[in-house]
Amino acid sequence: MEVDLANLLRQRNLKVTPQRIAILKLIMRGGHYSGEQIYEELKKTEPSISLSTVYNTLETLKESGILNSFEANGITWFEINRKPHVNVFCTDSNRIIDLDVEMDNFMDKLVKNGLDVKNVNIIVYADCSKLGKGSE
Repeated sequence: MEVDLANLLRQRNLKVTPQRIAILKLIMRGGHYSGEQIYEELKKTEPSISLSTVYNTLETLKESGILNSFEANGITWFEINRKPHVNVFCTDSNRIIDLDVEMDNFMDKLVKNGLDVKNVNIIVYADCSKLGKGSE
């Protein structure tokens, strides 16, 4: 996996560092992470890592297009950048789930109106208590 992550960084003209690899390994597990969560998790194996390094690295990875970030419930969350989707913040459990929806028409309309779309973040706040197990 490290070879793939190293190549991913190199493809975006980023220096391969242990911190970048460690953060990518964690986020590649899937899900949504706050900077604090990433810091706390990495501190277990990289005790010398600082919170500042984590946030600086997250910003660099976001600017390069590897990561996406969005705000929900007053927290900035990071995830691997993938095709546009809806992030659902479950108000009943404080979970965030991804919801894949057809966005082609939406994206086409933005482009046809002359917009050069860099990123799309759609966050829905919902009570997820009635979601079926197959929905996550």
